[in-house]
Amino acid sequence: MKYGHLDLGALGKILIVIISCLVVLTSLSSCEKEAIAADKLTEIPAEDTEGTIKTPTDTEQDTTEADEPEQEPTSSIILSGDANGRLIIDGNNEKYDCHTPIAIKRGIYTNIQIKNLKGQKGCPIQITNDGLVEVVGLRNHMLISDVAYVDIRGNGNSGIEHGFLFRDNEFRAIILDGTIDDIGITHIEFKNIGDYVISYNNKTPYDGSPDSYSNNISFSYLKANNTGALIHFSGGISGSTIQGLVKNLEISHVTYRNAPKAKNVVNIGMVVDYHVHHNVFQNINMENDDHNAVFLLNGNGRFYNNYISDHQGNALRAWSVSVGNTPMETQIYNNIVVNSRKYSAFEVQSFESSMIAGKTTFTNIKIFNNTCGNLNLSRDWYGVVVDAYRLFGGTCQVFNNLAFNLPTPHPESNFVSYMSIAKDALTLSNNLYFSTSKEAGIIDEKELKLNSTSKAKGQGRGTTLVTYDFYNQSRNTRSPSVGAVE
Repeated sequence: MKYGHLDLGALGKILIVIISCLVVLTSLSSCEKEAIAADKLTEIPAEDTEGTIKTPTDTEQDTTEADEPEQEPTSSIILSGDANGRLIIDGNNEKYDCHTPIAIKRGIYTNIQIKNLKGQKGCPIQITNDGLVEVVGLRNHMLISDVAYVDIRGNGNSGIEHGFLFRDNEFRAIILDGTIDDIGITHIEFKNIGDYVISYNNKTPYDGSPDSYSNNISFSYLKANNTGALIHFSGGISGSTIQGLVKNLEISHVTYRNAPKAKNVVNIGMVVDYHVHHNVFQNINMENDDHNAVFLLNGNGRFYNNYISDHQGNALRAWSVSVGNTPMETQIYNNIVVNSRKYSAFEVQSFESSMIAGKTTFTNIKIFNNTCGNLNLSRDWYGVVVDAYRLFGGTCQVFNNLAFNLPTPHPESNFVSYMSIAKDALTLSNNLYFSTSKEAGIIDEKELKLNSTSKAKGQGRGTTLVTYDFYNQSRNTRSPSVGAVE
């Protein structure tokens, strides 16, 4: 049948083609929708006005079709400072959790505040660097306040060992404030800091409750050059009150050099169980003659595998007291202490005012397997391994120490200056003294390793207190070598 010039059979064929095209067009529209949704998932999130790059979370609405797989959340958020270089990370203003690391964008900052953050045991909130983060200028600093289970670390990028750099500040670099618990501060560098590099003015009275002391504070892989004192924590004993107590303090793998007027480089007012180890401190107090210490630690703990040279002041003044009624122990071992202008390598003493009935008691001390030489070269006081003062009930054992070239020994000993310690509280055994390092069989005065024929080999008292030496080589526990190096 025909209609005008158009064959109806042909018209039917045309209608079939049109319907097919419409089906194709509908299908294409669906593909376009899916493509747009996928594109939204891959675009880079924009920064908001606070300088925060927002990342997807599990609570964000899914914009994909129902059959699309959910998008994995990104691994971190990135924060940057305002126009004046200020950045505030405040847990009271923004929710942060231990599953989402925080990265601070590279740049120069004037002030960084980290406060009111609470991670979890085994899951600390991570704050790291995204590129080199610098805090520069007078009184420009980082404030850390009221935090728990937080790690601040400058190794967020491969190729940058110390991703946080504080420099050119005549005042302080990092200030701790308020309640500080379970915090790690690592991989940070300091240059040209005039006052305390890290300080904590805490005078909270200790009553035994967890809220009355700071717990688990760690500083590691820090680097400092031309600064004032590295760490200064207030605290101590005032009358019958213990203040500013820290439990479980670690200072490790720190390199600190060229500090002409630092005085007491690390000064901790009151600490239970310190672990100070694998640090290098050199060229200290060239322009200061006070009775200083590289480390002045009040309390008890372990001081080991440290290298301290070219300095003025004792490497460690261990002012010993045990918090509670049970006597604790302080161990000083595997340290190399050489080339002091003043004084002996170590000092140990306690104070009558620190012995509070029912609250504190004495500490027992062991000083062993240290290598000490060229001490007190100014010759204006005794220069031996340890200056020993009264311990108010505690004992002091000094054994397996190697010493050489001590130009001003005590008349009775090259190892102990008998300042006020009761002689029945002191025991010495298996210590060796040599006029020169060569006589001791020391290969060179930098590494202080022993040659194969050294008279110090195998001459120590057997002990299982430590099974490795300064270089982490296994010790012969039955007859160890004398000194820090097996």
